[in-house]
Amino acid sequence: MLYWVRSLKGSWIARIFSVLLILVFIAWGASSALPLMTGGVNAVAHIGGKPVDLSIVQAEYQSELTKAEQTGVPDLAARRQIAQTALATVLRQQAMSLEEQAIGIAAPASAVRAKIYAIPTFQTNGVFDQAKFASVLQQNNLSQERFLALETDNLRANQLIPALISGVNAPQELVSQIFSFISQARTAEVVNIPVAGQPAPPQPSDAQLQRYWKNHPAQFTAPEYRTVKIVVLSPQVLAHNEPVSDTALQTLYARVAAQQSVPATRSVQVITSDSPATAAKLAALWKSGASWTKIQEAAKAAGASTVELDHAQSNQIPSPALEAAVFAATPDVVTGPVQGDLGTFVFRVTDAQAAGAPSLAALTPELKAQIQLQEAQDQVAKDVDNVQDALAGQTPLDQLPGNLDLAAVQGTLDANGNATDGTPAPIPGGDKLRAAIIKAIFAAHVGDPAQLVTGPDGGYFAFTLDSITPPAVKPYDEVKAQVAAAWTQDAQTREAEVKAADILHAVNTGKTLDQVASADGYSVAMSAPQTRMAQPNGMTSQMEQILFSLKPGQATMQQTGSGFMVAVLAKIDQPTLAQDPATVTQLQQSLTKSLQNDVAESFLGGLQARDKVSVDPKLFAQIYQ
Repeated sequence: MLYWVRSLKGSWIARIFSVLLILVFIAWGASSALPLMTGGVNAVAHIGGKPVDLSIVQAEYQSELTKAEQTGVPDLAARRQIAQTALATVLRQQAMSLEEQAIGIAAPASAVRAKIYAIPTFQTNGVFDQAKFASVLQQNNLSQERFLALETDNLRANQLIPALISGVNAPQELVSQIFSFISQARTAEVVNIPVAGQPAPPQPSDAQLQRYWKNHPAQFTAPEYRTVKIVVLSPQVLAHNEPVSDTALQTLYARVAAQQSVPATRSVQVITSDSPATAAKLAALWKSGASWTKIQEAAKAAGASTVELDHAQSNQIPSPALEAAVFAATPDVVTGPVQGDLGTFVFRVTDAQAAGAPSLAALTPELKAQIQLQEAQDQVAKDVDNVQDALAGQTPLDQLPGNLDLAAVQGTLDANGNATDGTPAPIPGGDKLRAAIIKAIFAAHVGDPAQLVTGPDGGYFAFTLDSITPPAVKPYDEVKAQVAAAWTQDAQTREAEVKAADILHAVNTGKTLDQVASADGYSVAMSAPQTRMAQPNGMTSQMEQILFSLKPGQATMQQTGSGFMVAVLAKIDQPTLAQDPATVTQLQQSLTKSLQNDVAESFLGGLQARDKVSVDPKLFAQIYQ
């Protein structure tokens, strides 16, 4: 037997078997090593054939999650959305990086270092502070390697994107058309027909009232009521009792201040004149002590225009010459004349705000609330398991331990959350949590065991439904006075509607509103000018919309909260571009920025489409689950 085995070793069969065995082991090893060579083990996605490392997306996700947790604990759906946003951000960065490499854009290490050293957040007394740099990155859940990579990408992108969009500007025709649309003002003659001003109808008979009561049961029906016991575990309820240390406040302020740096602004009163001589005369008058009101009157009489800009940034001042002068001027000093491309300016700066972050004092209430909410969220997270254990042990809600930070309430309410007296039931928590509790109560059954339910804004609640009182029409004798009042109100409403309809018909068939209204004892008033971009002034939003569809002299009517309004379009004002240069400038900048963003978005979208993105759904799910 042994001899046969030894002889077999030298045979062709044995040699072939050995070769096959070696090939199997090589293939086995190669299959394990292949993902490592291709970047597949931790590649949550690929773009342009290049792997996107899972850790990079996780870091971006963690940063966004930390921001989201400042307003509550995100649920699974919200975490998935945050993860999708993080992945999209990283994919865009990778797509940009591939394009930058392809066209030879570089970011030298010395330039990246200089940029980081110049960031004020990382400086102490104007000098880069390595310890402060590390601390700020740690507070924002960023490693130094990741931050350096981001800054390198930003430096490259700043060489590509501005060059791409620099030639994009809003066409003058587009600016003109949109300006005309948003600035057009319409004024109407209006007559209000109040319901309360209509004569009271004759006293109805009891039979009429009973018929009204039967025909309008919904008006006199008591809603379904449910009697419940509720316990609430909510960060919003606990937050106001959480102490806040000065150290915690200073730490959060350092982080927020770095994110909320604001540009310099100026509030300024400006005179613009086509005539340098006129501007000089107005400047002399203003410098002599004349008030802004007097200056406005004098400017109007001299054919000049005036405008006030409130907390304007440098790019919101229409003239470069005026911008430079305003930001160099001393506050409360009349300056000018200043010659510019739009005319000659005289101005006075009334308020100057330097660039930088808001002060600690200004942000303290907001920061304190954030810290309190975070502390309360942490406390809720510690209490949840204990509350669940107590409910699993079938402990009655009114016998739960007092150290679980629960807010409890017992009472009767309807589906709108009102108690039997019509006032809001005192359910603890914010509006969203309150709405979720009410919805759950009216979906439950008497006798259902109490279960801890996850609600909005990081809150939890449990309840037991003790009884249900079904809706029922209130007896006629009980609501007779309400029926009489409703009947009278309806009769007066009909009377007011008939009068308004008669006025409308008369105007649209040739009479003037003043003629018809005065004959009925009503006065005509002129409405405030209405524009498409401003909130309605003195009329409903629906009436304002209708007003912009009318022709001059055409009338319309609409029911209001107190009666009926008849309106006749009296005047259409269409400002020119020259009459409102500040709005034109803001509109042009806004449209240009929007178009530039569209071009940049299209460019990035094109890169991703060209480079073909693929995502590993299993690895992606690990990020947020």
